[in-house]
Amino acid sequence: MYPGNKRKKLWREEKERLLKMTLEERRKEYLGDYVALKTIPTWMEDLKSKSESDGENAKEDLQGKKSLSEKVSLYRGDITLLEVDAIVNAGRWLNILCSYVLKILYSSMVQV
Repeated sequence: MYPGNKRKKLWREEKERLLKMTLEERRKEYLGDYVALKTIPTWMEDLKSKSESDGENAKEDLQGKKSLSEKVSLYRGDITLLEVDAIVNAGRWLNILCSYVLKILYSSMVQV
């Protein structure tokens, strides 16, 4: 067996083992602290808490943003502590997009 195939087999075995575990069993294997996603308020929950202190103005904002705000949470902190399966860095694509937009803007300014 080639070394690459052996690694692939070990990875699959580990994946199957982890998928069979309950959440509490998985948490016992964590090496340090973690942040459960349930503890991070959604955007809607955050807006509701602010609306209680702000009054009527924030209630109008809640109506328009309801669908997205119930799905999105904003987290400030060490993302490596989040209890998630994967962390994806979209920064590279954002840089590519921004540089493309800036290039278009610059070329349109030069032509004027």
